[in-house]
Amino acid sequence: MDKEQLINYMKMTLAEIIGCDADDIDENTSFFKLGITSVQALKVINKMRKKLNVEINPAAIFQYKCISDLAAYFLTLI
Repeated sequence: MDKEQLINYMKMTLAEIIGCDADDIDENTSFFKLGITSVQALKVINKMRKKLNVEINPAAIFQYKCISDLAAYFLTLI
């Protein structure tokens, strides 16, 4: 999986969790500006754990501020 594929999957996952269209999510917009709650953030992390079959620290979503940054981090794990 390359970064673009991962970003698209993350956008679809996030859109499903927050109830919007994936096309409305900019991968460079901060999770804070997207209005992501801590519960929603954990849901994203859990789905990514399953998809990538890797252990991901839940704090990563707060350390990496947007989908693009988080995707780059995930790619270092796989």
